[in-house]
Amino acid sequence: MPTAILTLRSEPFYRREAFADGLKRLGYTVELSDERITTRDATLPHPESRDDLLVLWNLKAGPQETKAREWERRGGTVLIAENSYLARVDKSAYAISVGGHCGSGWFPYDPTEDRFTPLGFPLEPHGAFNGHILVCGQRGVGSAEMASPVNWGGKMAIQLKTRYPNLEVRLRPHPGVTKPRVSLEDDLDGASLCVIWSSACGVRALTMGIAVVYQAPHWICADAARDKIGLWLPPLDPVPALNRMAHAQWSVPEISSGEPFARMKAANWGQA
Repeated sequence: MPTAILTLRSEPFYRREAFADGLKRLGYTVELSDERITTRDATLPHPESRDDLLVLWNLKAGPQETKAREWERRGGTVLIAENSYLARVDKSAYAISVGGHCGSGWFPYDPTEDRFTPLGFPLEPHGAFNGHILVCGQRGVGSAEMASPVNWGGKMAIQLKTRYPNLEVRLRPHPGVTKPRVSLEDDLDGASLCVIWSSACGVRALTMGIAVVYQAPHWICADAARDKIGLWLPPLDPVPALNRMAHAQWSVPEISSGEPFARMKAANWGQA
């Protein structure tokens, strides 16, 4: 019987119970633990097969990432959970992928299945470039590959103000650092460009017809964005990227049913 070590915290924010229920429905023995299991001195059991899972919230550089890579080298699978990229109700869905987060990991994708439309976000037309630039700050939390540089948002805003002195550049702080004064939609209203490291704010920008530039090595909607800053960029069709994004996140009832884990297991966790 495969084992899943579930390190999500017990607070409602993390929906640990939904993850546990879904894995048990697939026949897993679920070992509940908090994130201290991935401290430097923690000892993890040896996985017996690829079906043995280590489930983490995000993937943080340091001891946690070291333990995750050790689990993978021994033949197990690491699942990364994080907040959903696009949802009408906060904490109603979560993203799940193998080995990485926000586009750096693997998840099953069927382009013939429309998972984006049911999310209820109508697409607005792409506007002309005559609005402000919105820079969305990051906390710097993530894997060694995906964590943003220190004060990336502030430095980027200064760089853009210097480069384009006649344009308004706004910096939106990460809500985990400083509570924003207005909603994301209000900050995006009238914007022509949204500049991110690897933020879900960019996903919402795409639905509002706003061009996105990302600067991380990966982003969940990279196929609909640019990785270099330019003012007059032709619009990219966001629909394929948004549908692919929607395949990476699951509602709480779907997680409780075990469906995302069943799909991943059927595809051998993304391994050939």
